[in-house]
Amino acid sequence: MFHAAMADSRLAARIIAELPGLAPQLAEGARFLVDHPDMVVMASMREIATRVGVAPATLVRLARSLGFEDWSALRSACVDDFRTSSPLYAERADAIVHREGVPGLVHEVMRAGVAGLDHAIAANPATAIDEAAALLQAAPRIFVAGFMSCRAPALAFAYVCRLFRSDIVLLGGEGSSLAADLAAIGPDDAVLAINFRPYGREIHDIAAAVARSGAALVSIADSRATPLARQARAILLFAADSPSFFPTITPAVALAEALAAAMLAHAGDAAAARVGEIEQRLYESGAYAAAPRKGV
Repeated sequence: MFHAAMADSRLAARIIAELPGLAPQLAEGARFLVDHPDMVVMASMREIATRVGVAPATLVRLARSLGFEDWSALRSACVDDFRTSSPLYAERADAIVHREGVPGLVHEVMRAGVAGLDHAIAANPATAIDEAAALLQAAPRIFVAGFMSCRAPALAFAYVCRLFRSDIVLLGGEGSSLAADLAAIGPDDAVLAINFRPYGREIHDIAAAVARSGAALVSIADSRATPLARQARAILLFAADSPSFFPTITPAVALAEALAAAMLAHAGDAAAARVGEIEQRLYESGAYAAAPRKGV
């Protein structure tokens, strides 16, 4: 059995590694431990079980499944290992903003978006974004994975990056198939994947393709315990929580834009010149409803 005294900095990685073999309710509890370290410090087992939506006994079973004697031992290990993690500010938006009819809801949705951006800043040091951008920029090709609602930040990233490099492949794009695109990924390539729960079925295909090819994976996700965690060389976090009926993708778009900007900085003068050339062509072709710009 593991004891609290045996906890070390590998606990998060250990929990993530165990996720595929856990029953669904145990897996939900495990993800909560990884993503909400401050809650584990402050709340009782019953309160955490209520937040997860499981019975307290499920958390006891989770502790034993992870090799601990009981919940107290697991909680102590989590306190030691995760105590300094960033809080999910977006979770507080619901308690801060007063709901009062439709105008109140609209204001709350907007405030939740701002809170999501605050969380993205707190959870992702600039150095982490810079390192992820350098990883992507160094690859000869970048495959971008974003499906359903995550297609929007994936498209934004691909569009912006194509202004300074041509080797951006949007996985499963028009005129192609996901299977064919995944088969083309090689060991020197990079993959950017954008996901939040409930994860689309494609996430398992992405994980298998990255494991097979050895490509570098950067994950923009709502959880450190994303199904891509074991393959990812970098994980950037965002909170998708929203008082609206649908999760927010605003923080994911912001992270994609920050990655693109950092990649351009790594690419250097030739890439900046390419941006200027393409911009000028857009004006000259009439794509922009304005006169051509000079001296770009």
